Amino acid sequence: MKIGGIIDISTKDVPNKVSTVIFTFGCNFACPFCHNKHLLAKNGGKEQNLDHLIKIVNQNRLINWVSISGGEPTLQADLEDLCKRLKESGKFVSLDTNGSKPEIIKKLLPYLDRVAMDVKTPFSSNRIEEIIGKQININSIVESFTILNEHPQIDFEIRTTFVKKLLKSKEVREIIRFLIKKRFRGNYVLQQYQFSEHIDSRYKNKFEQPSHELLLKIIEPYTMMDLSFNIFVRDEVDGYFNCRTLLKASPQI
Repeated sequence: MKIGGIIDISTKDVPNKVSTVIFTFGCNFACPFCHNKHLLAKNGGKEQNLDHLIKIVNQNRLINWVSISGGEPTLQADLEDLCKRLKESGKFVSLDTNGSKPEIIKKLLPYLDRVAMDVKTPFSSNRIEEIIGKQININSIVESFTILNEHPQIDFEIRTTFVKKLLKSKEVREIIRFLIKKRFRGNYVLQQYQFSEHIDSRYKNKFEQPSHELLLKIIEPYTMMDLSFNIFVRDEVDGYFNCRTLLKASPQI
């Protein structure tokens, strides 16, 4: 498996859990706002055999969760074997994915405890290539969503990174309306775009970080609705919080 890095202890990748994070190398998207751009270089990454990865994970027996992120993990040929071996080691397995490989998602179902899937743009958008950086088969992502939404034993998170000057508020709301229509059963997370050293420097001044207040304003229409899912906001002000709690504390929004 081609690895871009490992974080031994993380409190951010799996909400309310401590995890070890494995970053796989390579991605089939080219999002201009990607905060892990260093995982996309042509000649990067390091081949690691699964025995070595399992050994690293098992070094700290107090950590029960392993988050597999990237890059795009479903591009790795031995991902299924890794997930299986992690489960055999007694670990809970979380997967971050862009949802572009539903055939792989199906194979992983017996080994997954949590999936966080990025939905970067409305499925009906005519700006897919602009936002994702490539033209993709959006139906594959819809299929992955359907597969995961039909397996309630897996904690399911859909997340959208709101990039000011790239994504529009109405597009986020269109994603939420899709989730309502499909009776989504998990958590929807609206993430704040934040520039970091790993983002392509060409976009440093092109995009803007949305304010805490703007994020709340976007999701406000849905806070009083009886939804089948929860809506969270993740930003530098409040971290990771349920929007109902946030808006109760922000009456001016």
